[in-house]
Amino acid sequence: MNSIFTDIDCRAILNAVSDPLHIIDTEGTLVFANTAWERMIGISLADAQGLHINEAIEKSNSGFYFSFEKDEDTQTTQYTHFDHKNFDSVALTALRKQKPISMFAHLREHQRVLLTSSPLFHDGQIRYALTICQNLTHFSALCDELESAIEKNKLIMDELEFYRSTMVSSQNIIGKSPAIQALLQNVQYVAATDATILITGESGVGKEVMTNEIYRLSKRTGEPFIRVNCASIPESLMESELFGYEKGAFTGAVKTKPGMFELANNGTLLLDEIGELPKPLQPKLLRVLQEREIMRVGGTRTIPVNVRLIAATNQDLSAMVQRGEFRQDLYYRLNLIPLRIPPLRERAEDIPLLAQHFLDEFNTKYGKRKRITEAAVQVLKLYPWPGNIRELENLLERLVIIGDEARITSSQVTKILTVPDQTVPIGPEESGLSLRELMESYERELLQAALSRCGTTYKAAQALRTSQPTVARKAKQYGLEW
Repeated sequence: MNSIFTDIDCRAILNAVSDPLHIIDTEGTLVFANTAWERMIGISLADAQGLHINEAIEKSNSGFYFSFEKDEDTQTTQYTHFDHKNFDSVALTALRKQKPISMFAHLREHQRVLLTSSPLFHDGQIRYALTICQNLTHFSALCDELESAIEKNKLIMDELEFYRSTMVSSQNIIGKSPAIQALLQNVQYVAATDATILITGESGVGKEVMTNEIYRLSKRTGEPFIRVNCASIPESLMESELFGYEKGAFTGAVKTKPGMFELANNGTLLLDEIGELPKPLQPKLLRVLQEREIMRVGGTRTIPVNVRLIAATNQDLSAMVQRGEFRQDLYYRLNLIPLRIPPLRERAEDIPLLAQHFLDEFNTKYGKRKRITEAAVQVLKLYPWPGNIRELENLLERLVIIGDEARITSSQVTKILTVPDQTVPIGPEESGLSLRELMESYERELLQAALSRCGTTYKAAQALRTSQPTVARKAKQYGLEW
């Protein structure tokens, strides 16, 4: 070893190096280590000098665990898995292979280091091996944070791409009925605020379309819009999905994962089917709404979030509160701005507009040029639509796909739908009746269907938007019974 320091005593210089380093001879005996190495290993050079390098490392009880080695010449990587601590020094590998070798290793206290060992030649012969240790713990943590940020960004971009692809057909709500016009007016008022919104309505009425419209009109448009269906996530995973989890929080949590609230930060979060939210999680959601902060599963610190929350449900939350199935304080917090979307049977005047919209959409999609007859539209208006707009959309798609006829007639519709009273008005192109006879036929069938469905002349008049005396007189004229 003294021959290395013949010209100048390099010990002081090597001791001044901040990174731990050591030198072994060709027998693997430790001949030098700087003070940084002593601090890392936890034993002095005086105690370690003269020992085989593996003995010195084992004596230190530093917990070396080599994960893989990298050949500096070929740039190939060899992974090694150990069931126990491995003390075979990287310097020995460098001596054996007679070229520089790098290994990643784990130390006590979760430190991660990079060990690089290079043979030292003299007169063409290998005399020693110099090993330098670089602490990568901080760098590794930054890599984990970067990986998490990349994953978060990918999720956000996937969500944004999804909503960009659907925004063209869903940004406008179709309808001219008073109920829809009043609803749209309220949407205009509340969309520009950050107020929490609760959207209610039966399945298929268009709650998702409504949330898209609110997002489009809000000041958070362009920011993340994350949608969570509470009914589709198992109860055991709900908390970690919403709030995220820390690395090691449970078996399988190999890295920290942000939750949906973090992904939606500065944007909008839709909690669809909010009535399915497990009761143990309801107070945690209430805290997020009140304090604007979340805590990951397994976490020890709160994380502030700036999220506009939209909740949607087809259930009667007030009834659930009465039954003790939903927290009253959370219900009041969510119900700050209630928006009820009426079922399709309450807005029959919108059915022709919706039917034409879907007809145009599916004609384009399937390369057809079908049109719908007036009689068929009247059948659609008589039907109660338990599946609402979604059912109407599916019906029109089916009618466009099936058959080569240019027209969608009332008979085609009634083959699929069960229309009240099983009687259907027909159009002039299907009957050969005169205009007067046809109008009387329409009127009679419409009145019969309305009376059968509503039960009284008063309710039938409301449904047909006419007066009760008119309905009573016409019913008597046509000899209708109900």
